[in-house]
Amino acid sequence: MPVAIRGPKRTRPFALWRIVVWIMMLLAAVGFVIHAFAAVVSAGAIGAVSAEALAAGVPDPRVRLMWSLAYALAAFVTIAVTLSALRWRAWSRSVLRVIALVLAVWFAWTAWIEFGQWKQVGAVLAQAGLSADDLAEWTRRRTILLAGVVLKLVSIPVLAWLAWVLGSLRVRQQFAAPSL
Repeated sequence: MPVAIRGPKRTRPFALWRIVVWIMMLLAAVGFVIHAFAAVVSAGAIGAVSAEALAAGVPDPRVRLMWSLAYALAAFVTIAVTLSALRWRAWSRSVLRVIALVLAVWFAWTAWIEFGQWKQVGAVLAQAGLSADDLAEWTRRRTILLAGVVLKLVSIPVLAWLAWVLGSLRVRQQFAAPSL
């Protein structure tokens, strides 16, 4: 009967933080695709908007292009750092801590803004005179705003925990071990 040959024993135990980093990487990849596509669409719209339309108050597609490029670049950096952390690159641990803290603060700030928008939409919906189609559309938008706020509020403690655990002695020792 053949005997199975086993490799060397793994030196790093199961780590829950690695699952969070995987999820973070996948969400950053989705964000990269969304914002890269938005940048392409915005770049195409630059030539279609005249100077007269811009003077009349039409939003400038160059501003939207810059925001889309900034978000796509941030998502790409996040992907690169999370992949490096999953490959046990020591430098990525401290960079990922900073990214997690920045995202936690950003999520808190944007959740606060979206909650204010949610309340404003609620005040508009309470007014009489809205058509049934407008009422249904704005109710749907208000639900989406609330879902975004809830997801961000759930993400904030998870990202803060990730930043904390990446600074713990146990994780620092895991990163100090030789790469597999």
